[in-house]
Amino acid sequence: MRNSFVSRWLTWVAMAVVFSIACWYLSQWQFARQQEVSNINRIIEQNYDAKPVALEELLLPKTIWNSELEYRPVRVTGNYLLESQFLIRNRPNEGNPGFLQLMAFETDGGAVIWIERGWLPTGSKADAPDHIPITNKIHRQVVLLLRPAEPKLDRTAPKGQLPSIDLQRASASLKDTNVYNQAYGRLVFESPQSAKGLMMPKPGINNGNHLSYALQWLLFALMAFGAVFWSINQDRRRRAGQAPKKVKFLTRDKDAEAEDQILG
Repeated sequence: MRNSFVSRWLTWVAMAVVFSIACWYLSQWQFARQQEVSNINRIIEQNYDAKPVALEELLLPKTIWNSELEYRPVRVTGNYLLESQFLIRNRPNEGNPGFLQLMAFETDGGAVIWIERGWLPTGSKADAPDHIPITNKIHRQVVLLLRPAEPKLDRTAPKGQLPSIDLQRASASLKDTNVYNQAYGRLVFESPQSAKGLMMPKPGINNGNHLSYALQWLLFALMAFGAVFWSINQDRRRRAGQAPKKVKFLTRDKDAEAEDQILG
């Protein structure tokens, strides 16, 4: 009997150990997610409203993208390449469907950077906006927020459109090889100005619930062991002929029981 008792509860302890290990890894995953969110928030706070600097001071066409540069304002002078532009599909803004206008811009230094010129609402036909802003080749200065290139999506798109800001695919239409394919710029300001779409809003600073979820997983791990050892203790009391312990917050107050008897 004793061997059966020990064997049964060793099985439950082993299951609690496995469950707790799973909870531990899930908590570490949530801690990692929290760290990622904190890093993103830090980059937005330190970069978004910084003073613009020349693009070449931070990034060159062949350098590797550094995530610390995201949303960093930069200055560029040059002119748009009107024959090289795309609409980026499936870009909601405040709950409304739409597109982003992406256009190539040749800098005075001879490089080409892609510029996102704002958001355009879906028109009467779902495949395109009703109106696409038209600019010109006039020499101008622009201020951009640096953004990383987006991954290639295995989706089709109509001519003149792309499913994502896949700069490698967009740059295939260019003759120039000195192209920024690791990053593009979100247009903040240009002089002289021309018609453009709505600028996408500043990303919100939100820490999310990852920290509380991580602590909950650790609590679940402790509760698993607590439940097993409580049950073992209850089982031992029953085997010894003793009454099982009652959980205090589940037992009724004696005064309340006396009141029930009087009223009943």
